[in-house]
Amino acid sequence: MKSNGKGKISYALQAINIIPLLFFGIIIMLLGTNWFTRCMYNEVQTELSDAVSYLTTMYDALYPGDYELIGEDAYQLYKGDYNLTNDYTLIDQLHQQTDMDITLFYQDTRILTTIVSGNQSGTTRIVGTGAPTVVIEDVLKTGEAHFYTKTLIYQTSYFSYYAPLKNSDGSIVGMIFVGKPTAKVDAAIQKAVYPLFIANVILIIIVSLFTSLYTKGFVTSLMQIHGFLKAVSNGNLDTGLSSKLLNRRDELGEIAHSALTMQHSLHMLVEQDALTQLANRRSGDRKLREIVSNSFSSGREFCVVLGDIDFFKKVNDTYGHECGDLVLKNVSYILRTHMREKGLAARWGGEEFLLVFDGKGKEEALQILERILDDIRSMESEFDGQKIKVTMTFGLTVGNTDDVTALLRSADEMLYRGKTTGRNRIISETDNTETDNM
Repeated sequence: MKSNGKGKISYALQAINIIPLLFFGIIIMLLGTNWFTRCMYNEVQTELSDAVSYLTTMYDALYPGDYELIGEDAYQLYKGDYNLTNDYTLIDQLHQQTDMDITLFYQDTRILTTIVSGNQSGTTRIVGTGAPTVVIEDVLKTGEAHFYTKTLIYQTSYFSYYAPLKNSDGSIVGMIFVGKPTAKVDAAIQKAVYPLFIANVILIIIVSLFTSLYTKGFVTSLMQIHGFLKAVSNGNLDTGLSSKLLNRRDELGEIAHSALTMQHSLHMLVEQDALTQLANRRSGDRKLREIVSNSFSSGREFCVVLGDIDFFKKVNDTYGHECGDLVLKNVSYILRTHMREKGLAARWGGEEFLLVFDGKGKEEALQILERILDDIRSMESEFDGQKIKVTMTFGLTVGNTDDVTALLRSADEMLYRGKTTGRNRIISETDNTETDNM
């Protein structure tokens, strides 16, 4: 690839990485701020709820009895025998400790409060004033506590928690309010978010620099993967990738491994029989020719065998093709096990199999075939509560020519002879040896 093309890819990759990174940073900032804000709101709600629980518990502990409004002209709020009307000790103490504002309502009227209104003559507590309409509907009439994020009280916005006051008979006689000015909560949120914003900006700068440095290696690795995939698409299933690329601990390394997995899967689809997991006929023919060519070049012995499951059609007709597939799988497993590192086992077609003994003479090949045949005879395929047993017939020819067609014809003739002379046996071509262990 030309250097100017590579430069264009480098610039494009930087833009592709940095621009989304900026948007990602903005989104993270917005989501982070939103998440932190919700966490703060939940924290404030819990804090206010706990304060309400504390107040109700303290009033019940200090002044046992029910709430009652007594008087005609100047109403006095009693709890049990104690007059609460001008006793601000408890709520003022909590207000000083927590900076929360507190109000005790009888019905919808403030009786005790820490909230004050200011004028030229000073400040006064806003006792005797009413609760917001929405609070009356949500809390006083339903008997359920509510948390509000925006409650306007005398031009001051509050995070507020209202809970009903109940007497011992369960009747609702008023409410308790605990609140924090919204401005103070928002200021705390902003103070916490600023470091997040700064950290986000710094992170974007660092990642942008790293992306620029990383682009060169990225493009090189990308082009290696491109070349690999192009070779595979052109039918070269034996091509490979560099160990440096495969050892990368990033997404490119994962893509490289995925490409290899894809290559392996294609190799399996092209060269392996899906049912038996043996080499298919196309692959078996190619490997047979390779073994024959290499054996004649090196003077190494080899044998070619064709095998066929006896009366397989009867298995399919009697038990069905699903049972037939099970028998094929079990037979293939035995063939694959015995032929491992000894040569080739391929499904040649239907119930017929090709075995090639690489580096094995006739006697050694016959010994292995006898063990294979013994295992197949003793094999039981369990299907639908029944045990199915099968046998096989093998035709063997010694590799004395490099004419693959002639070798296969000879092995097929031996197989045919075995079929016509009783099956369940091994027939050897060179001296018409017949092995029958029935």
